Amino acid sequence: MNNPQYQLFFIKNLSNFPDGTLFELENQLISYAELSGAVNEKRQEIADWEYETKGYLLPDRGDGIPTVLPEKNTLLCPPFPENIPPGKGVIQITKTTTRSRQHPDAEAPANVPVGILSRNQVTVFQNIHFQRLYIELPSDGEELEQITVFDKVKQWETECYYSPKIKNEEGKWRVECEFSHITFGFYEVQIQFTSGWYYRIDLIKYYPDYLKEKYQLLIQEDSTSRKSTFTPRKEIGIEIAAFQKVPVSVTTDLGVNDEVLNEALALTTEWGANFMKPIAERLRKKYPEISREQAEKLQAYCREAESYMHDLGMKEDGEISESAMVPLASTNILGLRPSIGIG
Repeated sequence: MNNPQYQLFFIKNLSNFPDGTLFELENQLISYAELSGAVNEKRQEIADWEYETKGYLLPDRGDGIPTVLPEKNTLLCPPFPENIPPGKGVIQITKTTTRSRQHPDAEAPANVPVGILSRNQVTVFQNIHFQRLYIELPSDGEELEQITVFDKVKQWETECYYSPKIKNEEGKWRVECEFSHITFGFYEVQIQFTSGWYYRIDLIKYYPDYLKEKYQLLIQEDSTSRKSTFTPRKEIGIEIAAFQKVPVSVTTDLGVNDEVLNEALALTTEWGANFMKPIAERLRKKYPEISREQAEKLQAYCREAESYMHDLGMKEDGEISESAMVPLASTNILGLRPSIGIG
């Protein structure tokens, strides 16, 4: 996943984002002064530290505004296979506004025909099958030309939807932007009208929270003078370190009974406040007899099961009927038996 031009970095000790947040950024150190455009000559109004402090360009600090991420607040993430479905990412809308294509840097007047886009007009809809932006429009009077998705790190157009359709649902006009297939990163979405105006939506699509586990293990490795040995693993690139094992009743290949496995699956697919969050600690809290190593293995197992179900869902009604999904899942997900709750 990493390449010489772009690298994956964990964030640490930064108030804007939790420790362990993972971003792919351009692998080039810049100064705050470069961000301001003051690179050719020193300006009196720019402090010395802005020239001296180096970091990576962070396209969005959480409010749509770019900044420099100090090098000391980063931890290089070792590469791992690109097998994380983009639909697992969580989207945060950071800024909304209305702009003119002719003068994109100027604030739009309050009486702009398409209206000033507000944060509550943009909704993120996400389930196991889809991830979409819903943008509410003041009316259907303005004709839409296209929707463009721009990658702010790699500086290229990621997606473009031509002649998007305006829908009327529950008395509200809206347009949709599919985001399920778009990978993690920093984006600018433009809802372009034929009149020359466009809605601009700045957003961050985060890597899944469970990758923070890798950050914690890297921190632990540093704190123990790199005494631990880490081996690449399929999903997050590491083999969980062995901890003290507690004997449990073994009825599955994972070393736990069906009740524990079903609970692990339920926690993995939970929505709300715990959506996409690691399950190992919560599982051990309910079943203290499980070792940390077993809990980590269950966590990885259930993620692969969830990913497989997601892939099946994407084929529903096309290649696979809804009625066939549960039998397929029960048969193919890592040898699950019918006693395991899939449906």
